[in-house]
Amino acid sequence: MSNKTNVLREFGKFRLDAEKRVLWFENKPVNLALKEIELLCVLTESGGEVFTKNELMNKVWHDSFVEESNLSRHIYVLRKTFKDFGESEDLIQTVPRRGYRFAGEVREIQNGELVIEKRTQTRTLIEIQDENSETPILTDGRQPGRNKKSKLSRFFSPVTIAILLIALVGVTLFFGYRNSQPEPSDSEIKSIAVLPLKSFAADTGDESLRMRITDALITRLGGFDKIAVRPTNAVLPFAGSEKDALEIGKTLQTDVVLDGRIQQENERVRVTLQLINVVNGKQIWAEQFDGQANRILSLQDAISAKVLQALNPNRQKTLELAARPTESTEAYEAYLKGRYFWSKRSGEALYKAVEYFQQAIALDSQFAEAYVGLADTQYLLFDYNFEVTAENVARARENLHRALSLKPELADALATLGTMQMTYDWDWRGAEKSLQQAAESAPNSPTARIRYGALLVRLRRFDESQTQFEQAIALDPLSIIGNTNLGMVYFCKKDFAAAERQFRKTLEFSDKFGSTHWLLSRCLWQMGRKDEAIKEIVRGLELDGNEPLARRLEEKGQTGTADDVIRLLLFEWRENPPGTNPHNLAYLSTNVNDREKAVFWLEKSFEEHHPWTTWIIAAPEFETLHSEPHVQEILRKMNLAE
Repeated sequence: MSNKTNVLREFGKFRLDAEKRVLWFENKPVNLALKEIELLCVLTESGGEVFTKNELMNKVWHDSFVEESNLSRHIYVLRKTFKDFGESEDLIQTVPRRGYRFAGEVREIQNGELVIEKRTQTRTLIEIQDENSETPILTDGRQPGRNKKSKLSRFFSPVTIAILLIALVGVTLFFGYRNSQPEPSDSEIKSIAVLPLKSFAADTGDESLRMRITDALITRLGGFDKIAVRPTNAVLPFAGSEKDALEIGKTLQTDVVLDGRIQQENERVRVTLQLINVVNGKQIWAEQFDGQANRILSLQDAISAKVLQALNPNRQKTLELAARPTESTEAYEAYLKGRYFWSKRSGEALYKAVEYFQQAIALDSQFAEAYVGLADTQYLLFDYNFEVTAENVARARENLHRALSLKPELADALATLGTMQMTYDWDWRGAEKSLQQAAESAPNSPTARIRYGALLVRLRRFDESQTQFEQAIALDPLSIIGNTNLGMVYFCKKDFAAAERQFRKTLEFSDKFGSTHWLLSRCLWQMGRKDEAIKEIVRGLELDGNEPLARRLEEKGQTGTADDVIRLLLFEWRENPPGTNPHNLAYLSTNVNDREKAVFWLEKSFEEHHPWTTWIIAAPEFETLHSEPHVQEILRKMNLAE
C-alpha cells in the first residue's frame, strides 16, 4: 500500500505513526497486527470520506488476493481495540451499500503543522454490499473526491507550491491521456468477439469458470441485433491460445474484441477487461470488475452494461440489455455449464449437458432457455447418431413444448422445433416456417441460419441454402458446421470441385471434425479419386475412435482395390451394427454398385426413422435410385415425392 511518510495522525488519545506503522495510546504502543495498522492508515488518510470495500482491499492487500471476510475481521478488531481503550467503536462506521468511513476527527502533523490535500483516482466496482444485504450494486465509480481542505503553514514556501502544482498538472494530463483514447463511432462497430477469458496464473484449473463467464457475456451481449456477437463455438477454439487478441479478431473478422483475464480466490473473482479496435489496435475502453464465482448473473449484467456503453459512445440510441432469463443464480450457473458442454458436441459432453440443464430446471421450473437447452441437447443425441430412439425424441419434444409455452417466440426454441419437424416429423412446410421465423427473430444467430440452410439443401433449393450458409459464415467465419454444410451444398448440386475446396478449407480450421473427412471422402469418390477417398475414410474412423478398423482398412488397401476396402468396411459394419447406421451402409453400397443392398439399407433407415434418411432426395449417391419403386414409396411417405 501507499501512504504518506513522516506523518503523525492524532484522533482522541491515539496517535498513529503512518511511516513506522505504529499506533500509540497515551505514549504506549497498541498491540495490533500490521495489516490492521495499514488498514487504519488508509481509513484515516482522507478525512471522513467513504472507502468501498474493494478500495480498502486493493490498498491493504495489493500484493495478494484474499477474501472479503478478511476485511470484516480486521474492522472488527480495530473497533474492539478502540472500545477496550475507552473510545467509541463507532470511530469506524459502516456506510450501507457503500463501504466504511473513519468518523473521528483526525489531526495530521508533518514537519510542524500541515494538512496534506488528497486526491483519489476512481474505478468501477460491481459489488459493494451492505453487511446485511446480498444485493450487488452497480456504480460508475464517480464518487465525490476524497479531498480535504488544504491548510498551508507559514513554513510552506512558494517554490514547494509550484512543484506541487506542476506535479498535479502532470498527473492530470497523464490520466487524461489514458482515459481519452480515440473511440470508433457507433456506426463503425458492427461486430464483436468476446475472447475466452485467460487466467493470470498458469495451471489454475478454472477453464470451466472462465468459459462460463465468457459464454454468459456472449449470451447477454447477443440479446440485441444492433451488433453481431460471435457465438461461443466461434471463440472456443481460442481458449488457451497464445495468439494476440488483434490477430484473433482479424481471424474472426470482427470490428472489436473484448479481451480479459480472471483471477480467482475461492468464490471471489476479479475480471480485468479491455475493448480493442481490431482495425487500428487502439484500446477503446478498459475496466476491472470484482464479483463472486457463484453470482455470474450480477457479473455479466455489470460488465455487459459497461461494454454496451463503450460500444455506443455517442449514445444516439440506447442499447439495452434484454431481461434476465432467470433470477436464480444457481439455476443460471447450471445452465451455463450445460451450454459449455453442449458447445463441445461430443457424445460424452452432450450427456453432461443434459445433466446440467436438468439441474437448472429443477432450480427454476420457469426457466425457458434451460428447457430449450435440454430439448436441443437430447435431440442432438438423436441427430448425431448417439441415441437414435423414439423415447429420446419424445423427451426432447416434451421439454421443447414446455419452453414454447413459456416463451412462444424464443428463437432458439423455434430453431430446435424446426429441426425436429425436418428430420423426424418430415413436416417440411412446418419446418420452414419455424426455421425462417427463428432466423428472422435472431438475425445474428449462425445456428438459426445453419439449420434453415440445412432444410433448404435437403429440399434441393441449393441457391437459397447457399445464401443461408454464407450469411451464417459471415457471422461465424470459423464455424466448422457452417463451412462443412456449405461444402455439402456444392456436393449435392454436383459441383464436386467446389465441394472439395470448401471441405479442405474447413479442415484447415480444424482437422479433428470427423464428419468433414467423411464428406470429403464421398466427394473424392464421386470424382473418381478412390484411393484418396479411402484415406479420408481411414482418418474419419480414427477421429471416431475406431482405430482397429482404420488399421484393417489400411492393410486391405495395400493388397486390394479401393472397392475391396469399401466391401470390407460394409462387412465390418454389418457384423457390428452399433458402429454405423443404415444411411451410411446405403451410400457405401452405391459406391460398389450394389443397388439392391442400397435400397435395402434405405428402407431400414426409413423404418428406424433415422434422421439422416432426410438426405435421400439431395445426396448424389441416391439419385439413380429414385426410380426404384421402394424408394418412390419412401419419398412419398416422407412427403418428398414430386
